[in-house]
Amino acid sequence: MKIAIISPGPFSVPPVVGTSVEHDIQMVAEQMEKEHEVTVYTRKCPQYPRSKKEGNLFYRRFAYSSPTRYLAKIIRHMKKHKPDIIMVENRPSYVLQIKEKIPQTPVVLNMHSMLFASPYHISPEKMNQVAEKVDALITNSGYLLSSYLEQFPKFKGKGHAVHLGIHPDPFEDAQEREKKIEKLKKKLRINEENQTILFVGRLMKEKGVHLILDVMPKLIKQYPNLKLVITGASRYGRNITTPYVRSIYRQAAKLRKNVVFTQFMPPHKIPYIYQLADIVVIPSLWQEPFGRVNLEAMASCKAIVASNRGGIPEVVKHEENGFVVSLKNHEEELYESICRLLESSELREEFGKKGLERVKEFTWVKTAEQYLEVYKNLVQQETGV
Repeated sequence: MKIAIISPGPFSVPPVVGTSVEHDIQMVAEQMEKEHEVTVYTRKCPQYPRSKKEGNLFYRRFAYSSPTRYLAKIIRHMKKHKPDIIMVENRPSYVLQIKEKIPQTPVVLNMHSMLFASPYHISPEKMNQVAEKVDALITNSGYLLSSYLEQFPKFKGKGHAVHLGIHPDPFEDAQEREKKIEKLKKKLRINEENQTILFVGRLMKEKGVHLILDVMPKLIKQYPNLKLVITGASRYGRNITTPYVRSIYRQAAKLRKNVVFTQFMPPHKIPYIYQLADIVVIPSLWQEPFGRVNLEAMASCKAIVASNRGGIPEVVKHEENGFVVSLKNHEEELYESICRLLESSELREEFGKKGLERVKEFTWVKTAEQYLEVYKNLVQQETGV
């Protein structure tokens, strides 16, 4: 089967600096190329050659001056290449032009959130046309699929919820690198007396890091040596100071030595950050489509406190590998859940072990297999074979 995957365009694949979408494209493509010919269309950048072949995986790179021009170049190439199936990643606006120019080829839309289906990016009228014309919709959680079916009923009968995967090896390997961990602890002034809470994510209100800062004064009274490590930036790979970033820095200033900001950390360093944590807290306020941080924490054998927003409960099981809280009264719910874990190393260990066992269910092999099943069914319908 000849598979074409169209990345959104603003960032390159494999990601140099990019979103999780570009990482997901790379991981799935590397699995599928073992048995199929896969072409990933992405933007050109100084770090990579314009075209590259790795086994059965082809990277075709085009300039991204605008979405329209970028897509037009890809369509011209696909007309010559003649893929059996086209996967559009996270850009529903691309679907209509592809269906117009290459009507005979099945098109799958893979959505990672509701953002690019919102009126800011595409009108409701056009989104309904996408739902009508596209051959299949893939989402990364059951929650997200339900949201699409509710808002755009014409997706009914076309939807598939497929969880994303993770490569646990870097996180397991990091646990054995004691010298690197000690060096990082020294840099962040974390010593043996400290118990550590970790937040990893973008510094934006929707991710809820300010909710942890709200409960820190009360936690510090109970646990004076407690440290909160905040890892992330307001933009992908860029430490831009936004009004929200300023507000959480003001909150943290009152807590002095109990809060540490690492700012942006490159992906290869993230597994070591998790080794600092006794507890990983994910207090998302928005309806998190999936929540990759949960998988990373589980792969690192860490206990989790997470909100019950969006697809998070599909990953974190309450009182099995973490606590899932509603945040209706976050100062009480977060405080009590964190305290329960700080009080019991046995409970943290139990949640960590169960999380590590559960994360084995989330593999890129499994994700790719489920994508391929959708593709094969569509191709068979098209060809009658």
